[in-house]
Amino acid sequence: MGDSCRPREDAEHPLPPPRLAMIRNALVIDQVERTGFALATFMRHAGIPRVDVTRSGHGFVEAVQHRRHDLLVVDIDTPEVTGLQMIDAVVEAGSPAALVLMSAQPPRILQAAEDYARARGARVLSAIAKPRTMVTMASAAQAMARERRHRAGLRRGSAPPASGGAPAFTEAVLREALATRQIAAHFQPRHCARTGVLRGAELQPGWYRPDDTWLSAADFLPAIAQAGLHDALVQRMLECAFELLGYMHKDHGLRLGVRVPASVAASVSWAQGVAEQAERAGIAADQLVLEIAEDGGARCNEVLAGAVAHLRLRGFHCAIDRFGQGDSTLSRWFKVPFSELQIDARQLAQARENPHARHILASVIAMAREQHATLLVKGVDGEHDLALARSLGCHVTQGAQHAAPMAESAFVQYAALLRYAAGRPQAPHNPDAG
Repeated sequence: MGDSCRPREDAEHPLPPPRLAMIRNALVIDQVERTGFALATFMRHAGIPRVDVTRSGHGFVEAVQHRRHDLLVVDIDTPEVTGLQMIDAVVEAGSPAALVLMSAQPPRILQAAEDYARARGARVLSAIAKPRTMVTMASAAQAMARERRHRAGLRRGSAPPASGGAPAFTEAVLREALATRQIAAHFQPRHCARTGVLRGAELQPGWYRPDDTWLSAADFLPAIAQAGLHDALVQRMLECAFELLGYMHKDHGLRLGVRVPASVAASVSWAQGVAEQAERAGIAADQLVLEIAEDGGARCNEVLAGAVAHLRLRGFHCAIDRFGQGDSTLSRWFKVPFSELQIDARQLAQARENPHARHILASVIAMAREQHATLLVKGVDGEHDLALARSLGCHVTQGAQHAAPMAESAFVQYAALLRYAAGRPQAPHNPDAG
């Protein structure tokens, strides 16, 4: 799925949705059995001769692979296989079936699933929020039988230009550095803006070279990008995060943030791989924040929305990083169901010096708070920055005011000293409490 940022080629000329006479069989998956059977009954009344019902996501995937259906009604909330994976199965099986998506999750997740399905070339008749009354289900079942014009397929965007200049390091050297763990994470602490309690850390890559020199991320990230090793670097940072979380007691309530390029994260299969990696490591999804970087372009937003929705369904936190820069735009924020918005040092500095910039930043923060998102500010380098972040209503702060990035062993000691000073274990983070 390396090219999952692009819609399927046949999405540009989709077939029209099936007419009533063409809908001869349908498949309904709903984790609540009685809801699935009730909906199937209404669909039969609407004139569909055969309607099968299942509660199993794996059963749904198998049925899609071995039987032709005209209509698929998908509850995206099923636990063992999410709706995003089922959408992938439908598309990869080449099924011509039209889709109806249902979910009891927040509307942004349902919308993200719908956008993801359309971006992959699937035909979506409707996306229905649950729960639904019997009358509403009957109306929805009748609406399924009506012909609808499908929206025009998404046009494929042009590939981003290659970065100029030769890499400072060869691909072979970089691969060896990743494989031999020369590239490791430093951790910059994050604190509650209101109370100062330690809430976690951001992982920042560094390179401990065999000649005893140390390189910061800025020294080798351009070479990582040019060698196409972003995915490998993210995997290395995830390994570092899982190792630290496994070492420290799990009741500390700490969350670690790992920065992920949008071009890497824009795949449900990648998102599921992260979930499986965390499960194998015995790490709760709630302890990890996937921070989506400002790359990828608008053409990635729909598939990115699907991947983030899948991560949210699996229990992870997902942040839009460096909001307002690059492709971390308002459009991406509205399209992708992020749970956290991150503001960087430059925006904070502008707000400190410019009343107009401060007003804009306050509006952005108010918008995010209305959607119950966590607000994190980076680059808090002094008491004045901290006071400004508090006055704007931010929940978490990061910067030199608290501590510089540090090696894993130093961060473990840092957390232990703070717990000792507080005289008690840290409580789990509640964003609304600050």
